[in-house]
Amino acid sequence: MRYQYLDDRLRRAFDDAGLGRGQRALLQGVLRALDPDAHLGEHVAGLNSAVLAVTRAQTALESHATEDQPRWNLLRRIIATSLACMDAAKPAYAHGGGLELAKARRVLVQVDAAIVADGPKLDPLVTAAAAAKLDPRALRKAVRRWITPLWNGVELPLRARMIAEVAVVVAMHGRDGRQLRTDLLRWLKKPGDLSEVLWPKERKHVVALVVRGARVLRHLDGLLPGARQEPLHRNRLPKDDFLKDAVNGSSVLVRVPVVAADVHTAALRGRRILSEVLDQYAAGERLTELDIAPVWQVSEPGGRVTRGTEHQRTVGNAYPLTAYWPAELRSAMRVANLARQVDAPMASAGLAWSALEATGLDPGKIAWLAKACALQMLRQHLVSLHVVLTTHDTELRKPLDARVPTTGVKHHLKSVDAWLEVLIEHNRPNADLDAAQKAITALAESEGGLVQDLTELWRARLADSKVLAGWLREQEDTAAALLEWLYVTRNLAFHAGRFASPADTLTAHAGQAVADLTLEFLGNWRTVERRAQEGQRGRRETSAVEIYRRLAQREDQLVARLKRAGSVRRLSVEDISGPDEKWWSRGKT
Repeated sequence: MRYQYLDDRLRRAFDDAGLGRGQRALLQGVLRALDPDAHLGEHVAGLNSAVLAVTRAQTALESHATEDQPRWNLLRRIIATSLACMDAAKPAYAHGGGLELAKARRVLVQVDAAIVADGPKLDPLVTAAAAAKLDPRALRKAVRRWITPLWNGVELPLRARMIAEVAVVVAMHGRDGRQLRTDLLRWLKKPGDLSEVLWPKERKHVVALVVRGARVLRHLDGLLPGARQEPLHRNRLPKDDFLKDAVNGSSVLVRVPVVAADVHTAALRGRRILSEVLDQYAAGERLTELDIAPVWQVSEPGGRVTRGTEHQRTVGNAYPLTAYWPAELRSAMRVANLARQVDAPMASAGLAWSALEATGLDPGKIAWLAKACALQMLRQHLVSLHVVLTTHDTELRKPLDARVPTTGVKHHLKSVDAWLEVLIEHNRPNADLDAAQKAITALAESEGGLVQDLTELWRARLADSKVLAGWLREQEDTAAALLEWLYVTRNLAFHAGRFASPADTLTAHAGQAVADLTLEFLGNWRTVERRAQEGQRGRRETSAVEIYRRLAQREDQLVARLKRAGSVRRLSVEDISGPDEKWWSRGKT
């Protein structure tokens, strides 16, 4: 099952433990944010977070002080977007950390004033002093203390914002979502201190990995203290040995000591450490190709051994982005695919920016793309809500299915606008619409926890057009902060030679996700536009940059309309990021 935070085993464990709605929402919300299959607006890497904002700002200030990278003008944009994210997250810090957040904000406001005053003559001592004053660890400690109020009960929408921040801190601690789910199932049988499950002490693990392409790695102990190696011979391995399929020609088993919070994180960190060491050997043996096999083995401090393989999703039928070759997107698709294949997070994030750059994006147009992403995320969130709401009870779904038809075995929506129609309150609903809306309520109550929270949150946003306008602006600000940081990461990786940075794994995931999101709406625009122009001579495709500009203008117009409309009944999201200007046409005769 794709959405493991909603599976039957977890639901039964919640029931057996007698968890309330808010308690379920907390655990499910964290698990969803750590799910690698979650879309950009749901995954921890794409959530608005004050902790991430302060961490990025501190990293940028430190780097400017030592390497003059990012340059003063880009540094100011990082500070501006960080402040926007911090201001949006501020309400959650009423439960702890408010003073620390206010202090961090004052530091950024002061350094911003220094940039305005000095410009390119900004003294590195100023940015170094500002970086020293920022303390992301203090914010993380404050967020850890939120578990008690969240467990005892916090009302929506504040609960959702607090859970998002908790998820970020869990991810930054180095928690794997699959391992956390397993640990929570064990914890639910004998509950104790939940903080110890979310943020367990890091322990020493030994990670065993197979390097193919050499039988011995000379001087490995000098480059990687504590590492051990053992030449592998395929014919000398037992038939049932888990390494049998990993050994291909000259191979060596390398055991790496790693400090991590759980087994899967240890495996990931061990692979990263060994991959970086192999850069030395690749440079020394330029005619030899060295790679790490996907299998791994981790030995825990108590002697327990866990084996696994790098996670790889498969599908029955794979579909292209479009049914034809859009010439302008070929380079972007190539680089985006490379970004997914690179192990090094900084390099992957840099390639993700390069993929966007290949579409014609430059730093001056980041605001356009951020607005376009906000529109597409609105559509994604609504589609995702339908998916999670209709995961289980088929009997309760019948009135909803009658009003909102789906297609295929995965029950894809035939019309997102039909789904939007039943989410919105109506003064005089007809019998079918009323039955469908009651079905939504029944399904949400049946699922409880996160699904019930999401249903109420979206009904509230759609009941007040000003609230929805504010939500769109927050998505825009979050996307802008991410895109600016991707550009900084690209410069640090490709220009300054940095290969590690705080939360760089989250940056890499976010970079890939925003590149995928962008290619998704560009591909849809191309498909719709090509279909509309069939048979026309001199057909011309709209450039990607022009699409960004037009969608940015559309988002501005939509936000302005929402602020004064008082209702979202005319809103259409079916093709909100496509070439047709139908975003305010639903119900129009």
